[in-house]
Amino acid sequence: MTVLDSLFPTPVTQTVRHLALGFFDGLHLGHRRVILGGETPHAPDHTAVLTFRDHPLSVLHPEKHPALITGLPHKLRILGRWQIAAVVALPFDTTRARQEPSDFLRELAETFPSLHTVSVGPNWRFGKNRSGDVTMLGGWCQERNVRLDNPAPVLFAGERISSSRLRASITAGQLGDSAEMLGRPYTLYGTVGTGAGRGESLGFATANLHTEDECFPPDGVYAGHAQLADGKNFSAAINLGAQPTFHAKKRQIEAHLIGFKGNLVGQEMDLSFEKFLRPVLKFESPDALAEQIKKDISACIQTTEL
Repeated sequence: MTVLDSLFPTPVTQTVRHLALGFFDGLHLGHRRVILGGETPHAPDHTAVLTFRDHPLSVLHPEKHPALITGLPHKLRILGRWQIAAVVALPFDTTRARQEPSDFLRELAETFPSLHTVSVGPNWRFGKNRSGDVTMLGGWCQERNVRLDNPAPVLFAGERISSSRLRASITAGQLGDSAEMLGRPYTLYGTVGTGAGRGESLGFATANLHTEDECFPPDGVYAGHAQLADGKNFSAAINLGAQPTFHAKKRQIEAHLIGFKGNLVGQEMDLSFEKFLRPVLKFESPDALAEQIKKDISACIQTTEL
């Protein structure tokens, strides 16, 4: 997958036939429909996604900036798995915010000269003061004999799937509903960093995940899976939160990969949250915590091997 950070013609963009436009936070089933198509799917090897590196609200209204379900590395990870040919991840700054819609469309025409289809979600807007809309885009497409794909919303439980609805579901700990809207388990993605080594001292080494994702379920211990960069999967007991037994207040994302031996520091990892096991608790001693971790691992094995 080719990743670009500006709009200009390249050998890849000049062969793109389908272009999907949007921020696509979460890459849920509604986004999947826009990007990959419906009953007649778009060919992913001729598909490009145009998005922004940062949420526009981070510039326009920082106080309203939502917690990102998928930071840019995670978004690229998923689009790569969808075998998308190219992603243009534009920086969003004040210059881009002030751009007239017609100037933005002119950039699209120059960058993607071979378009057959442009696809956007139902409420898509663009340009200065959000003055560009689907009607304007439709006129631009008609002038170029390009089909506009503006699909109806994808529904879950009778209501439209949206990033804000998905975000609310995740933060409420509704993992089943979140997975239904995503079409996959709720997952964090990032790089394994170094930790304090407390898990290893207790006999249960953990991988500390550093991520640009910002939207989390409630703190607690979860059963899930870890997928490594080489594609191998391991059942995982995940601790999201602080470590009150050790008087550590910083929220961390730690996972004990059941059956794994080795050093993961510096490696990329996907961590899926599949079942809440218990809240984060303060134990009387490290030994008492170690006994509880044994129970957590047992519960995790039973859950993830069902």
